[in-house]
Amino acid sequence: MTMKRFVLTTAVLTILVSCVKENLETTSGDPDTSTLLSEKLLGDIREQAEEGALLFHVDEQTIKLIEEGKGKEVAEELFADIRIKSFMPAIPIVPKNVEVARKYGLHKWFRVTFDKDIPIKEAASLLAGKPQVKAIQLNSYIDPIEPAGIMPFYPALMTKSAASADLPFNDPYLALQWNLINDGSISESAIAGADAGVKDAWRLTGGDPGITVAVFDLGVNYLHEDLKNVVWTNGNEIRANGIDDDGNGFVDDIYGFNFLDIPAITEEYVQNRMDGTPVEAIRSIHTIDWSAGSGHGTHISGIIAAENGNGKGISSIAGGTGSNDGVRIMSCQIFKAQDINGASYTYKASDAGCALAFIYAADNGACIAQCSYGNTDIITDDETYTQTSRLETAALRYFMDPANSNHESLQGNMAIFAAGNMGNPYSIYPAAFSDCISVTAIGCDWLPAGYTNYGPGCKIAAPGGEWQGIYGEYSTCILSTGKGSQAPNTPALNGDNHNYVYMFGTSMACPHVTGVTALGIAYAKKLGKTFTREQMTSMLLTSVNDIDCFLESGTKRYYTTGSYDQSGDYEEIPLNRYYGQMGTGAVDAWKFLMAIEGVPSVQVKVGETSEIPLEDFCNPSGIYEVYADAGSKASLGLESEPFIRNGALVIRCTKTGAGKVTISSSVGKDPGRDDGIGGMDYSREISIVSRPFTATNGGWL
Repeated sequence: MTMKRFVLTTAVLTILVSCVKENLETTSGDPDTSTLLSEKLLGDIREQAEEGALLFHVDEQTIKLIEEGKGKEVAEELFADIRIKSFMPAIPIVPKNVEVARKYGLHKWFRVTFDKDIPIKEAASLLAGKPQVKAIQLNSYIDPIEPAGIMPFYPALMTKSAASADLPFNDPYLALQWNLINDGSISESAIAGADAGVKDAWRLTGGDPGITVAVFDLGVNYLHEDLKNVVWTNGNEIRANGIDDDGNGFVDDIYGFNFLDIPAITEEYVQNRMDGTPVEAIRSIHTIDWSAGSGHGTHISGIIAAENGNGKGISSIAGGTGSNDGVRIMSCQIFKAQDINGASYTYKASDAGCALAFIYAADNGACIAQCSYGNTDIITDDETYTQTSRLETAALRYFMDPANSNHESLQGNMAIFAAGNMGNPYSIYPAAFSDCISVTAIGCDWLPAGYTNYGPGCKIAAPGGEWQGIYGEYSTCILSTGKGSQAPNTPALNGDNHNYVYMFGTSMACPHVTGVTALGIAYAKKLGKTFTREQMTSMLLTSVNDIDCFLESGTKRYYTTGSYDQSGDYEEIPLNRYYGQMGTGAVDAWKFLMAIEGVPSVQVKVGETSEIPLEDFCNPSGIYEVYADAGSKASLGLESEPFIRNGALVIRCTKTGAGKVTISSSVGKDPGRDDGIGGMDYSREISIVSRPFTATNGGWL
């Protein structure tokens, strides 16, 4: 059977080999070996990486020998010149879709461990001298995109009532979430409409529990009052019994899995299986750990899926409509934090850990990967990235392959990354990779955040927040769920707490695009439509608000986190550096749903009478009736009915919002006889988006 042919199912791959030759100096000095190393090594030997370990890719003949049961002989040949501890597959489980895994060469990747006192370069040189080894990669560490800032949230400082009848949910802090609904009152700098456009989108959908978002980050607090009902749960796994109940290769993965310590855990597990039986499941030393560090993964999860309409805390983009109908969050923990003497230390993910997490997410039902992490090295092209992180790239492609689709309305899963917080003129990788969506950050004023990366590789912008330099005034940051340790809120011991916190960064912008994407998938399902990943991405990137109209001239002041009273250090940034560099524009949920529905959107300016020519929608000389539903009238602030004049739709919107106008008519009726040939009725919907400005393209979106 095909399943039996994947490398991991052969007994010989869980081998502990000890060989005799220990003199490495003469071999590493061989100029031929040095040449081979330069040809086969992917990336830089000076990168931060796991000590005493290497990843390597073997040729087809070697795989064939291993699968024929000759793995011991292969190991003796490969490691004749070095004493090793273990030799195992880099992906130490059998992926669900073996055919696709083999398509991307995942079965040819292995991990070898050896004493840490052996220099990595010398071990790599020895491997490079083996013709069976086609490529060598360090198990490099990957940087989390830490928030550009973390600020406490004090509920007592609320000055705006959250009980406004204009808000769709009863969550008490929704009024403070300008990133969801920005009426311009949150700050003097705020501009109405500079948000994710979800208020009007919620009239159409609030999410779908059949959509699972895998959050690649620090662990998610699955006990938080606003998240405990939306976390993905592996119903076939029995909690904490030490058994892989569902047979997916992972032990006790109730809410996801902690991938940080997988390499070490696998090594220990392999050494305990000297009888040659295959590794059937992976167990981690740690369960999902959300309690230390910044709570980054918990904050991101709240932006995407905090439970809407539960009367608690915040609202979220795709957290449902109050009927437990929001998307689900799977915690793929690839970073670990530890709090020591008041300071937080983050332990980085490895290439192998991230690769395994992508396999897990694909095999266990996730259709979106939310990834606020990346390689902070300067990489300027896809080829360099794919070569230096080939194992992770292969696993990412496995996740996105249409054969592994995990939602009926989407062919191919989607990966969404943060662009980076270094203020550099390019996106970091993997975000910049051509198949991924890289998200830049804007503030409540439509302007790029001072910390955001921009330029090549960046695909789309979203609210990321920005602190304005006044101590205690954090309202322009992004409010979301916290891990439970930030003062002044004290968590319950079981983690079921009431903690919320402000953060800002492209890490916060990224989940806005993730949440809007989830809404789009949910709406496609509601309409009975199916799109490819490429089609869904194209609609997302073309359903945006134009921000270039703000970036032609002028400057903005960006405060560092060391400035508390607008008297400290700051930078005056020329806005034209961002012109055309932030992606296609700022994400807008309503426009995205309209694109999925197939309804064209036109942008008009609030407070002005606009005339929209009908020639692009229908015959402008026809006789039409115009209708707008109650929700659209309220959102757009229509104080008078729209009408047709001289072949144009005339409309005046008094509010920032979005809605639909239907124009209808009939054709074919005999105008000379009431009892003659009958007519055929027809209609056309137009999406109207009202903003305080008009788009530079004249209104078309």
